Amino acid sequence: MDRYGDYCVISDADREKVPVFTRLGQWAGEADNPDAIATLIDIHERVNGGDA
Repeated sequence: MDRYGDYCVISDADREKVPVFTRLGQWAGEADNPDAIATLIDIHERVNGGDA
């Protein structure tokens, strides 16, 4: 598991997609690949007001 500020991601070498949760356990989404994590977090914060 890796942290991105208030977000946690579960990295799994057997999967290309990366699940992303807030530090409080709220589902943020699934990034298509590790390079898309920052974009997914940015979209989640825009939609949800940035409260992780």
